[in-house]
Formats: sequence, structure tokens, C-alpha cells
Amino acid sequence: MHLGQTTLYGVAGGVVVVCSSLASFVGNSFTSKVPAMREKPAADAPREIKPAGSAESPGQNESSALKTMRLKVEELEQGRDFLETIPTYTLRMAKQEVVDRELLDEHVMLLKYRRQPFSVYLRWLSGDEGREVLYVEGTHNNRLLGHDGGWKARIPAFYISPHSSLAMRDSRYPVTSAGFQGLIEIMLEIHKDDFVKDRLASCVLDDSAQFDGRPCHAFTTVYKARDTSPTYRKSTTWIDQEWHVPLKSVHYEWPKRDEAQSDSELDAATLIESYEFTEVNFHPGLQDLDFTRDHPDYHFR
Repeated sequence: MHLGQTTLYGVAGGVVVVCSSLASFVGNSFTSKVPAMREKPAADAPREIKPAGSAESPGQNESSALKTMRLKVEELEQGRDFLETIPTYTLRMAKQEVVDRELLDEHVMLLKYRRQPFSVYLRWLSGDEGREVLYVEGTHNNRLLGHDGGWKARIPAFYISPHSSLAMRDSRYPVTSAGFQGLIEIMLEIHKDDFVKDRLASCVLDDSAQFDGRPCHAFTTVYKARDTSPTYRKSTTWIDQEWHVPLKSVHYEWPKRDEAQSDSELDAATLIESYEFTEVNFHPGLQDLDFTRDHPDYHFR
């Protein structure tokens, strides 16, 4: 299997990635290292394997849950290392998030990513079709350039802080966390707390899963209680077996009311974040022009 263009359609233990009205996509960029997590599990470490979509396992043996979580962390770290070798990439991202207690409609975006200097270009394909955001670290006082879609695209583009209320009005995470790297760092930080605070009820692996035709490892994490994990009740992340990056990650909060529901009904009622990354191209041949407002295909007035 080769790196490069792969046709996919389309964003932690609970998270993903994200955009704002003008800005963002995928949480604050964490750089914390987790030395204890980097230890490679023994070759004979047992894996708890269940088919994707199987019932939750609140009674799973704790040591087995921890071992499976360490497998996930190890794979995410491999993905982070792999991405250090990739200077630019493009992809299509679909995200749906709860913002201000409301589940927003799905947004689909084209993303162009450059590692050094950190640069992101986003164009909305749905959700606010025509919206564009451009962020290049170290320029314009670290502000993003953006404009909305539709008739508002006639208004001249303007610079704002990625963390401003305007930039974040329909996103959980700022543009400074865009891309695979941002999602990986968020998940690693969350899982660091999972180990320290003993929050796991179960963590199971389906090592024969697929996402849009690509072989993946699907990790499903269930948390013990709301008081130890106030944001996330459950998450499932599909990690590509070749690239070790998360191609899909779906996360659920705790129900607002305690009532009898099937697993599927409960998940539908408690979705808080969903991210899908498709049409991934790790060799797009991007140039400096791709990260300036002067690109002929962009519409920054």
C-alpha cells in the first residue's frame, strides 16, 4: 500500500477536530509527553477484541482495559511520529459538534495543511458553503484571515484571534488545532488523565474494522462515571493500520435524563463530537502560494 491519494468520503477517549464560524477545528494543541504510555506492551499482552458496534462492556477486567488503552496510545504516538515526516497534506473533513448545548448541523470542509510553519487553509463545502479560513503561524499577530459563505462572502475578509468568540461561535476547538496532529495530541492528553484518574470502565479493540474501505483498528472506550469523566461517556476511534492516524472519531456525553434506552438510542441522543477525515493525500505538492490570500482559487476580498 502506498502513501498518497486514497479515495474516502468525508474527525476524543473522547474527542476530534473542527472549525469555527470563521475558525477552527480540533482542540487545543497539546504537546505533553506521556512517558509511561510510550512503553510498548509485551508481545503477548492480551487484546480485548469485539466487533465494531458491539455492546459496551462495563464489567471488563481493569487491567485488560488499561492494556488495550495502552495499545491505542502507542498507535497514536506512532501516528504522531509518522506525521513528523509529512511536510504537507490535504483531506476532506466532516465534523458535527455540540456547541453551547446545541448539536449543530454537519460541516464538510477541504483542508490544506503545512507542518512548518504551521499553516492551515479551510474551505467549507457544506454547513456554510464558501466560507474560507487561512491561518499561518507567526503572521498577522497570529490571527486568522476569514470570511463567511453565502451572501456574507461579499463582506471583505478580516483578521481575528483564533480564540475569539466570533471565531469560535460554531466550533469546540480553534483552527490552531486543525489537522491530524491536533486530534492526536488532544486524545493523548485525555488518555493521560484516563490513566492517572482511573476513569475507564472498559476499552475494547476491533482489529478487523474498516473505515470507508481502509483497514483500521477501532477502539471503543467507556467511562465509569460522570464525576470522574464529566465530558465523555463513551468514544470510538478508527485508527488507520498503515498510517496510524485517526480517520474517524465519535464521542458521546452523559444523558441528561436517566431513562431506559437501547445502546443505539442512547448514542444518538448523546452525540457530542464526530469527526471524519477522507480523501487523504500525503503528497499533494502544496506550495507557499497555497497559504496566502493571493491564491487564484481563493476568494478573500
